[in-house]
Amino acid sequence: MRGLRFTYAPASGLSGAERDALWAIYSGYFETERAAFEEALRQCSEVLRFTDAKGGPLCGMGLLSAYSASHEGRPFRVLATGSVCIDPAYRGLAAIHRAGLFRLARERLRHPLSAVYWYFDTFSFRSYLLLSRNLATYWPRLDRSTPSWESGAIALLARRHGGEAWDPAAGIIRFQGRRLRPGIADTLPDHPDPDVRFFLQRNPGHGSGERLPCLCPLNARNAAAIAWSAARMLVRARARAG
Repeated sequence: MRGLRFTYAPASGLSGAERDALWAIYSGYFETERAAFEEALRQCSEVLRFTDAKGGPLCGMGLLSAYSASHEGRPFRVLATGSVCIDPAYRGLAAIHRAGLFRLARERLRHPLSAVYWYFDTFSFRSYLLLSRNLATYWPRLDRSTPSWESGAIALLARRHGGEAWDPAAGIIRFQGRRLRPGIADTLPDHPDPDVRFFLQRNPGHGSGERLPCLCPLNARNAAAIAWSAARMLVRARARAG
């Protein structure tokens, strides 16, 4: 069975060669200009890198920003992620789950008394399914309306990350010069999975680069759900490997 390692590094300390390697991965999944990628690196605080456990070239990446926010008098910490992509040959190894739990543990050590929320906005139904398939509580979701406080927090963070492209009436961040390449996450409106159909209904412009903001509390219940999901995924991977 293939193995996968992950590391976090400050975005500001990347060398030119490291930026080139990240761009080679990133540009294989996203249609955008190199300048837009460099701006995304400047805006994030950390870069997540995935490599083969036995060594070798970069096989995945993600961008992360950690910061404090407050909504309606309730302060909280935010772990905001974006541009997460992994070579298909390394999927099914719970890489995102393990990297996320590790970073959450670090956040808890630094801010033990703070509520922590995961925020991301996406034009990929695959990213949205990370919520519905692995978490107990997340927003937006098919089976219930987003509560008032969570709705306001999503708007606050979407405005921060989307700027003027944030459309509060539609609940969508409009196109900002980046979209998925064809074939990465293509699907049809009549997909059999109800969560996929919900994502497509909430974000009908996903194919043109419009993004749905998502939020979930990284509390004990959700952390346990992520860990359990990761364990099941690794058991299945080992079974397939024989």
